[in-house]
Amino acid sequence: MIRAAPPPLFLLLLLVSWASRGEAAPDQDEIQRLPGLAKQPSFRQYSGYLKGSGSKHLHYWFVESQKDPENSPVVLWLNGGPGCSSLDGLLTEHGPFLVQPDGVTLEYNPYSWNLIANVLYLESPAGVGFSYSDDKFYATNDTEVAQSNFEALQDFFRLFPEYKNNKLFLTGESYAGIYIPTLAVLVMQDPSMNLQGLAVGNGLSSYEQNDNSLVYFAYYHGLLGNRLWSSLQTHCCSQNKCNFYDNKDPECVTNLQEVARIVGNSGLNIYNLYAPCAGGVPSHFRYEKDTVVVQDLGNIFTRLPLKQTWHQALLRSGDKVCFHLPQQPVCAEGPQHPGAAAAMGHVQLSGKLTVPPSLPKHELPVSEAA
Repeated sequence: MIRAAPPPLFLLLLLVSWASRGEAAPDQDEIQRLPGLAKQPSFRQYSGYLKGSGSKHLHYWFVESQKDPENSPVVLWLNGGPGCSSLDGLLTEHGPFLVQPDGVTLEYNPYSWNLIANVLYLESPAGVGFSYSDDKFYATNDTEVAQSNFEALQDFFRLFPEYKNNKLFLTGESYAGIYIPTLAVLVMQDPSMNLQGLAVGNGLSSYEQNDNSLVYFAYYHGLLGNRLWSSLQTHCCSQNKCNFYDNKDPECVTNLQEVARIVGNSGLNIYNLYAPCAGGVPSHFRYEKDTVVVQDLGNIFTRLPLKQTWHQALLRSGDKVCFHLPQQPVCAEGPQHPGAAAAMGHVQLSGKLTVPPSLPKHELPVSEAA
């Protein structure tokens, strides 16, 4: 199971309360003071655990609306990956405060979603961030993740019954193109939830469409030369239709491997082609002590023979790799998220942080961050 490193220790001190709560009120989860802020927020926020399916405990961070929380909608946010922490979204995208370049200071976000909504950031599935499972079994699938997210959402409304009747929106990005629709199917069957809509940004919903569209995107942004494009047209296309997903033509496969190299290994910032990739693009994976650190989210050109061989070899390297696999998206630090890599990097949990002591340490080497 790929594990995503959470934000830095200083940000999570006083945030995560771990206790056997039963149906206790969420007062013990309320964040009284957040380090890094010059002025503490006027809105209330909470951090703790929601009960997922089986023995799973999903870590959440809930920020109330800055404007009329009693009547504002509840918005669930899930980052993708799979394996990326939703605290990425909170601290580097649309949360109420953003990490600054020094990796310590927080500044208020003038475009925060909680200006008009109550936002629930959920670390999912178990094994991501501070979410865990009592049985320490983290192998899962999309159906199980949807069920666990659904039960966690039910638990949220048990802990915060004042929001049961508020409008509910399910949102996310990237692999949430899978998470959100599968969760919505279950939520629509629960009449107690006032589901009003869902939204996915830059979502992954089909590996086939993802690969086919990526080649066109790369060409029209000037990444592929005319010679390579002409060869792709000759060997990957027939009758005005191209198959860049699972084409068996040897020449097509060779060309697609070159496309994959250009997209993933030529020093580009995959999140913004017109911005630099801080520190350069590292290799897909490397060893950090006894752990494999993976840079490749694994969502493009999954059918290429070399890609499949690489993944199979990684999986065969041992169970420990599957369970202790920190994931660091490339170009995590740059113009869009200054200081994010430093702030989220190389986290060493200590006894000062009240999370279950059995959880493995979160490690994300800053020196190699890109």
